[in-house]
Amino acid sequence: MTRFLALRKHARAPQLGVAGETTETKRGALSADAEPTRSRRLIELHDLGLHKFKTTDLEAGRSHGVERLGNIGCYIVDAADPEQARRAAAVLEDAYVIVPDIALSLPVADVSRRRTVTTPRRVQWPEASGVPLARRRGITGRGVIVGVLDTGCDADHTEFARRTVDFRYVPFNPSPDAVRDIRGFDSHGHGTHVAGIIAGRNVGIAPDVELMVASVIESENVRTSLERIVVALDWMLERLRQPASRDLPMIINMSLGFRPEWISAPHFKNVVDALRGLLRTLMVDFDVLPVVAIGNDGPGVVRAPALFPEALAVGAVDFSGAVWAHSGGGRTDDGAIKPDVAGYGAQVVSGVERDVSGKSLYTRMSGTSMAAPYVAGIAALVASADPGLQGAQLRSYLLQHAFPLDASPERVGVGLARFV
Repeated sequence: MTRFLALRKHARAPQLGVAGETTETKRGALSADAEPTRSRRLIELHDLGLHKFKTTDLEAGRSHGVERLGNIGCYIVDAADPEQARRAAAVLEDAYVIVPDIALSLPVADVSRRRTVTTPRRVQWPEASGVPLARRRGITGRGVIVGVLDTGCDADHTEFARRTVDFRYVPFNPSPDAVRDIRGFDSHGHGTHVAGIIAGRNVGIAPDVELMVASVIESENVRTSLERIVVALDWMLERLRQPASRDLPMIINMSLGFRPEWISAPHFKNVVDALRGLLRTLMVDFDVLPVVAIGNDGPGVVRAPALFPEALAVGAVDFSGAVWAHSGGGRTDDGAIKPDVAGYGAQVVSGVERDVSGKSLYTRMSGTSMAAPYVAGIAALVASADPGLQGAQLRSYLLQHAFPLDASPERVGVGLARFV
């Protein structure tokens, strides 16, 4: 393992000496970078011959180096040989969990083959969702940031016309120069569908949110990696450093994960610790709510990171409230019930792509990948109505106000997420 990630073991909030209101905790984290640029650890890594990644080095075939992501609390290390990797890990392991760059994947959705070029009138979400109530009150998600980690987003689709989609492409083994801020694209369609459920002009639950999309999942095999996720999350947290965004609620939708048995035994504990630490950094330090699809593996199976208590795990139901057959769920190793909550995820219509003439296409998809953005959209409406509800407080509100469903908690959690 010559390339690895080092993720902070503990959230920073307990060390900040900040207690009380949510916004104060976030301000404390934003004002206290993980480590100064010339920290002891960075100096020691430089002394080992590990310097900041440079595109010129990559072009010359030299990939080894180090990159520090200060927002999320992570070092990315690519050593020249196993001995250099061992020594680099020794520099970091007192405060960081050392993990390999594990693979994650998209839960494969059930996609209708039918495409239509007919632009839907504004979708009427069921009354039980509370979306019609929010519309009557003029609440549309304004003042809330929603991040999406997926295959991308077609920013020129009708659903996103005349708005800015803050978009970043994150490749495999990304150097800082390889990560690109460009016009949003999506060669798969899944990310466009997900983003449309959240923020589409006609089909979206919260069309006025500030939308951020990171393209981190490959269209050919719907795979990604932990490193790409970490880089994307660090970018999204950077948005909160902008003065106009510091106090805004942020929600991040992740329709991705892995089954625990995919991780080999030597690395399993470290991977679990690192992912839980990552979610705690989002929730505790920055008051960001991570909304995660539980997976489409059926009853008795819960994917990570949805299985962790720090994630708001989402299962799928149809528009009558019945459980979608392939929605995951069950009990975790510590006896907790997952998912936490359910969302509409069966036969959901949203934008998907454009044809060769540029006409926007729509289709229906089913899966927890659709249920998660439904819940993210509902969370955005709630936070838009009360910006003080962020992170853990927003999570608690959604759980306390869910609409009860006639199904096992191991399939739907406390019920359907809704705006009230």
